[in-house]
Amino acid sequence: YECLLKHGSTEQTDLYLPKMMAGQWTGTMCLTEAHCGTDLGMLRSKAVPQPDGSYAITGEKIFISAGEHDMSESIVHLVLARLPDAPQGTKGISLFIVPKFLPVGIGADAKIGKRNALHCAAIEEKMGIHGNSTCQIVLDGAIGWLVGEPNKGLNAMFVMMNGARLGVGVQGLGITEVAYQNAVAYARDRIQ
Repeated sequence: YECLLKHGSTEQTDLYLPKMMAGQWTGTMCLTEAHCGTDLGMLRSKAVPQPDGSYAITGEKIFISAGEHDMSESIVHLVLARLPDAPQGTKGISLFIVPKFLPVGIGADAKIGKRNALHCAAIEEKMGIHGNSTCQIVLDGAIGWLVGEPNKGLNAMFVMMNGARLGVGVQGLGITEVAYQNAVAYARDRIQ
């Protein structure tokens, strides 16, 4: 929400934000790829411009929290990808809106249309956060729209990443506190 609010066009914010705020559509951030981990400068996902102003996005992303589910009408994926003429490294990364279902209409009255060309290839196995499906997402020419300026996608994504980092830190603190409380209760109760 914050990322689109700050970097999205008026048409994008009018279409997506009311639905996201109401919980009708949820959102993800699709950054990481298996071959590059946290080195986003190595990402391979491609965005090819289409005559209608959209982009055909192809690539694979991993560790996408809540990447696939049926708890909302649609999922708004924010995807990092490269344009054909993009510079190498992190300076050549752009950000795209790639919805699970293509929107029909404009603004708050928009409905969902046909399924976009993306799917969940697998559910990730991990130690924590089992309350949502962390997915591997495959984009196979999925339709997307540029958010903000070309080759400035990482700057836009960090609006969301900075907030997410605070959330993950608080989650870690909470889990640590519960583990400590359980350990103390066990140590006091166990007779040796």
